[in-house]
Parts: sequence; structure tokens; C-alpha cells
Amino acid sequence: MTNWSKVIAGVACVVGVVIIAYGLLAPQPTSDSQMDHMGMYGPHSTYSSQNVLIMAVGVVAIVAGLMVIFLREEYEPLPQTLVLPQTPAVDPAPPPSPQHEREDFASKEYLALRLLTGDERTMFKAIMDSGGEALQKDLIVRTRMSNAKVSRLLDRLQAKGVVSKERHGSTNKIRIKIDS
Repeated sequence: MTNWSKVIAGVACVVGVVIIAYGLLAPQPTSDSQMDHMGMYGPHSTYSSQNVLIMAVGVVAIVAGLMVIFLREEYEPLPQTLVLPQTPAVDPAPPPSPQHEREDFASKEYLALRLLTGDERTMFKAIMDSGGEALQKDLIVRTRMSNAKVSRLLDRLQAKGVVSKERHGSTNKIRIKIDS
């Protein structure tokens, strides 16, 4: 997310707080023809429907600003290595070549990435960005997730058969493993 969208969302939150404060601090005076206790308390102020509407607009501005700040993620396009290659309509079986094997592997990575959930996809992309293998402690730093969450995600990816895990000193070495 760009810094400008965060700034605009922050300004929307501040404007919302100011609007709510105005609605609370500016009650509308009312004059009732039927005064309690024969007019002893005099005229009093209450919140009109206009004040309530103003405060509701302020709450909406605050909620919208906070949602943009905390929940909006910037779109990340797929890496070029994961874009499916375009094949002609009639394709006789070509002899296997190194280029064809790379394209086949890229299409398998693409398919694996499409079948994973949000956090699993983030973890898989982090491993791919590391050249197909990474240390678990480096993934913790790279993804900014907790140690326990990274461990759970890697266990799920291993159960799905897309990564392999092996001990490497005090941590684990994670490798992308896509079987045909």
C-alpha cells in the first residue's frame, strides 16, 4: 500500500473524530411547551436527529479509515516465472528439452500457488523468491510472521507435498518440491 493512501486514511480517521466531537459538543436547544415541575428546570438541550446523523457520518469515516490502514493489501502480480506459457491450439508432443522442463516446472509452481490459501501462498512465494530453498529462520524474518505460525504453515505445505523440510543445524532448510 502506498504511503499516500495511509495518510489519506489517517486524515479520514481524524476528520471522523472531529465530526463526532462536533456532534457531541453542539446539542440543539429545545423548548418544550410542557415543562416539568412547572418550569423549574427551564429549557434544556438534547441531541437532535441531525446531531445523531453527524455522529454516524463520523463513525463511518473512522471505520473506513481504519479498514484501509489495517486491512488493505497491495496487489502483487505473479512473478514472471509463474505465468503459464501460451501453447498453440494444436501442439504435437515436442521432445523434452531443458526449456520445456522449466516451463513444465513453472506451470506446476503456478498451479501449486493457485491451490494454496492466503498465508500458505505468502510462505510459498517467500520460498520461491529465495531461489526455491530457504532456512526457516530466514522465512520468519522475511514474512514477519511468528515462529509458531511459520512452523504450522510449513507443516501444512509439507503435508500438501509442495515443500520438503530437513534439519539444518538449529533450524530447518525448506525446499520447493513439486512432484508430477
